[in-house]
Amino acid sequence: MIARHVPMKEAKLSSFAGLAKYITNSQEKQERVGEVRLTNFQSESLDWAITEALHVQQRNQRAEGDKTYHLLISFAPGEQPSADVLRDVENRICAAIGFGGHQRVSAVHHDTDNLHIHVAINKIHPERHTIHEPYRAYQTMGDMAAILEREHGLQVTNHTGRKRGSENRADDMEQHAGIESLLGWIKRECADQLTQAHTWNDLHEVIRKNGLELQERGNGLVITDGRGVGVKASSVSRNLSKPNLEKRLGAFEGDAKKKATAKRGPGLHNRKAPPVVAVGGKPPPMRKGRLSTLSQLGAIEGEPGKRYEGRPIHSAGSAATTELYARYKAEQGIKVHARATAWGAAKNSKDKAVEAAKRTGRLKRAAIKMLSGPGVNKKLLYALVSKALHAEIQKANTQYLAERQSIHGEYSKRAWADWLQAKATEGDQQALKALRTRKTAKPRAGDTVAGSGPAKRLSPMPLKVDSVTKDGTVIHRFAGSAIRDDGEALQVARGSNRAGLEAVLRMAVHRYGQNIAVNGSDEFKEKIARVAATSKLNITFNDAALEARRQELVRLTSKESGNDRSSRPNRSADERRRSASSSDGGSRTKRGGRNARTGIRRGPGQTNKSGLGGVGPKPPALSGNGLRELSQLGVVRLPERSEVLLPRDVPHNVQHEGAEHAGGMRRGVSGAGRRVGKKPRGPGATNKPGVVPVGGKPPAMLRRRLQPMSKIRELPVDGPISVPGMPRPPMPKPVPEKTMPTQPKSAADKYIAERTSKLAKGFDIPNHRRYTQDDKGAALFAGTRQIEGETLALLKRDEEIIVLPVDAATARRIKRYSLGDAVTLNDKGAVTKKGRSR
Repeated sequence: MIARHVPMKEAKLSSFAGLAKYITNSQEKQERVGEVRLTNFQSESLDWAITEALHVQQRNQRAEGDKTYHLLISFAPGEQPSADVLRDVENRICAAIGFGGHQRVSAVHHDTDNLHIHVAINKIHPERHTIHEPYRAYQTMGDMAAILEREHGLQVTNHTGRKRGSENRADDMEQHAGIESLLGWIKRECADQLTQAHTWNDLHEVIRKNGLELQERGNGLVITDGRGVGVKASSVSRNLSKPNLEKRLGAFEGDAKKKATAKRGPGLHNRKAPPVVAVGGKPPPMRKGRLSTLSQLGAIEGEPGKRYEGRPIHSAGSAATTELYARYKAEQGIKVHARATAWGAAKNSKDKAVEAAKRTGRLKRAAIKMLSGPGVNKKLLYALVSKALHAEIQKANTQYLAERQSIHGEYSKRAWADWLQAKATEGDQQALKALRTRKTAKPRAGDTVAGSGPAKRLSPMPLKVDSVTKDGTVIHRFAGSAIRDDGEALQVARGSNRAGLEAVLRMAVHRYGQNIAVNGSDEFKEKIARVAATSKLNITFNDAALEARRQELVRLTSKESGNDRSSRPNRSADERRRSASSSDGGSRTKRGGRNARTGIRRGPGQTNKSGLGGVGPKPPALSGNGLRELSQLGVVRLPERSEVLLPRDVPHNVQHEGAEHAGGMRRGVSGAGRRVGKKPRGPGATNKPGVVPVGGKPPAMLRRRLQPMSKIRELPVDGPISVPGMPRPPMPKPVPEKTMPTQPKSAADKYIAERTSKLAKGFDIPNHRRYTQDDKGAALFAGTRQIEGETLALLKRDEEIIVLPVDAATARRIKRYSLGDAVTLNDKGAVTKKGRSR
């Protein structure tokens, strides 16, 4: 983790309002701005917070320096700290440098390879109205960053500065622009030869061979490329400073060969050199009508060898990069020419407007001169004409400056890395490959999915590209999830819901094939295994433990969906064919074959399982003429639907594990096909199905057995039983039956039921469902509803409406939202909007 102060190099960023709007601007990227926090403000809105900070800055009129502090906190590549860790890091670093009680706006950015936080801090204290300037803030921030890395388990980085200002600027040029700097080129090409020179002549010889010049400037030495770009010799190496060189080589000596070349021939030292004639102009009078011979032309001296040209630093002589760089230079040349042409047109328009204003002023003064009257009146009219002229000229100059600024923005030159980034975003694969060559070897962190071998397919991913980083990482957006592709692995940056994880797996199969490698936390691996099992993807993991877990989840998923019998590997082919023929819901074939294991020949509708009759035969006598309850049934497969009963709804004593057809689950009714009429019942007889008449024989399976009281069925008795010799008790008064109160539906359930009913009738409305913890992430605000005094927030995601009950405070806050605003849900159901704090 690195925390540093960003100096304000642009006037618009020196303003607190400009900086706050810059760090919270998404720049048409969904993945750029994450959480936005407002600290030590009275307002919850970003616009009002900016106004409040500007008002506090106006209270201090004595401070002449910059009143805004720009803090940047960057994390290692691949690190994705939680929101609580990010808040703690920001709070403690700001408190360490003395800004704990100051107003600040912070925004988390995800559009680069390093997750980072921008913090705009008001240096004026909101209560004391004094300005605070941190002393040696870089050292304090480095010490605090080291402490936070240990506490939160972050990747340890170096916080000790080892380079000076010029070296850091050269590194910034090479890192951000992608073009080699003169200082870096000298260090790579000839620094060792310069430090090993034994005489001044040897030193100048090395300088000339590399197309450089060594010059005295002030009290030191500079090395230039001959075209105006130079660096201090001591920046290349401390051994090349002027005191160290003079201590080793003696007093400074200039380049003798260069001095000899600069001397003129004899007799020419007093002659003035003729002026240089422009191309196409007339020659001097002494040269008119004469052609110079080749021997009379001057010679341009130059040393063969290497030259600093400012080429791409990571080109490595690649032909593709050379071609891309040629295209880049050509486009920049066209832009420069177009910008110069547009500026010229704007300058002509301004000159015409100024000339028209002057001409009008001259005409007015001429007309005033012809008037007759007191001189005071003419003097007043002349003043008015002069004032109007100055106003017109000022108007023309202001318009010209505005046009010039607009032209500069339209035709502005891009750095090499920025040009590659723009081309890669447009889909140029060569530019993307050139960007990825800039990436240095860094340890891979975070939750990633990759292949166990090299990529089998290099075609672009079939997803929408949100942005491309300067290291060639393509950021895709899918179903609220951010997926990063750096060419070596796929990383789930944030918002890893089920749809996003499935998209990552499908992208990995598209690129690497079926053998997938997963790296990251145990929680991430468990999510990947579950998604791979439920999505029925044909993949295997190279991690043995993860692959075993995936296969276990596949078996559990198959069992829950009623397909466990068909997936058993130890069943014979005959059994699988019989299972398929008995589950199709049509006519069943008669099974008169011999069982392969028992050798017993079965008749139609018979089975070899003990205590279980075939489909359609008579049930046991105890269950005759009865229907089994739903809890007593096995897993039922309905032919016309896809719903099934899950195994957790099946009692433990049911013998069937697989699916049975719905038509075979009804008990056979004795006397089927005969009309049941009303017949007089004898003593003890009853028509209730399944009840044995009093005194009758029990079923064969229950003979000579006593049933416990819990299994004896209740006899229907219409009145009190009379026993001879006992007085008849009085008839009790009928007591009304108490009905269990039904659970009242909530307002959200009623609203969802009403929308669902309209959807079933053919209304063109999206599907509505209630909020769950899995719905955390980005969504779009779709309005609010008042149902029975309760406020419901409607959030749109993936063509669905999420219905979320909210409290009164949240309802008042979200009333200020507009339809279509991007909001964020957390796992507790809190709704926040970009640009707002919680």
